[in-house]
Amino acid sequence: MDREKLYKFSLNKLEGDPEIGEVIDWIESSEDNRREFEALKNLWAVSGFASYQSYVGKEPGNSPSLHKKRAIAIYMKYAAIFIMAFLIGSISVYFMGGNDPEGLTWNEIIIPAGESAELYLSDGTHVWLNSNTELRYPAKFEGKKREIELTGEAYFDVSHNPDNPFFVQTRGLTVSVAGTSFNVQAFGYEDNVNVTLVEGKVHLQSPGGKLLSELSPGENALYDLKKSAITISKADTEFYTSWKEGYLVFRDEKLEDIARKFERWYNIKVFFEDDGIRQIKYTGTILKNKPIDQVFNILKYTAGIDYSIEIINNKPSIIHLKNKPM
Repeated sequence: MDREKLYKFSLNKLEGDPEIGEVIDWIESSEDNRREFEALKNLWAVSGFASYQSYVGKEPGNSPSLHKKRAIAIYMKYAAIFIMAFLIGSISVYFMGGNDPEGLTWNEIIIPAGESAELYLSDGTHVWLNSNTELRYPAKFEGKKREIELTGEAYFDVSHNPDNPFFVQTRGLTVSVAGTSFNVQAFGYEDNVNVTLVEGKVHLQSPGGKLLSELSPGENALYDLKKSAITISKADTEFYTSWKEGYLVFRDEKLEDIARKFERWYNIKVFFEDDGIRQIKYTGTILKNKPIDQVFNILKYTAGIDYSIEIINNKPSIIHLKNKPM
């Protein structure tokens, strides 16, 4: 199989069903072909697309020592596995549907680690979904309120309708708006919910509907799920929303917290070989679409650490972080 064609296929740039079908047939014709395709994708991803031409003639085993929508078409199960980890704008999502007791049809979108997506709801609301996020929403809003359910992180630009308020249900906290722009971070494995308001006004409520607080533009709410306590503070909204624009902003953030975000954003695993570097703090901006080795090179020269990359086909690659040699 022509590797130029495989490369374009992995970026969803092949035009026409015949070419797409040809690649799919080749991948699915044997386990060896599937493994070769996975190995090539890992090579392109870690080495960087800018240098692709220098690798197109190499065998997967000769890799460097750096040792949208799930397009409802089946071929995207291959192409989209890693695209979003390095190229903002492509999306790989998994759709599921069902009906509730009232007969409404609900859709569920699951965004895997290393990917992101954006969509429009039936009312025109624009939603950006970050990695490791699940969104459940009705195919069409009916009744006197618009309700959705979120686990993970999303940015909302809600279509204004004061007579039909919009509710984002998360674990332990409900965000109510009429029409505004805000970011919600509510991962199931974290003990807090983070809400940052960019424009408009939002009300924060308990699951039972009790008003807890109200946010104004430029404010952040941190809700402690264990203590049922909420803290409101002025915020640099860019810090919380830059991910949807394709860059990552850090403000005096611990390396162990940055590593956790990288695991989610790039679908990798990070291991600290030296525990002492976990507390190193970093301030800066990183473009999200850079290859992994370039991202960690930035940290290497600005945070004083060293790293190595372990590529594992069909599984998240492993980044080993350690002290920089003297």
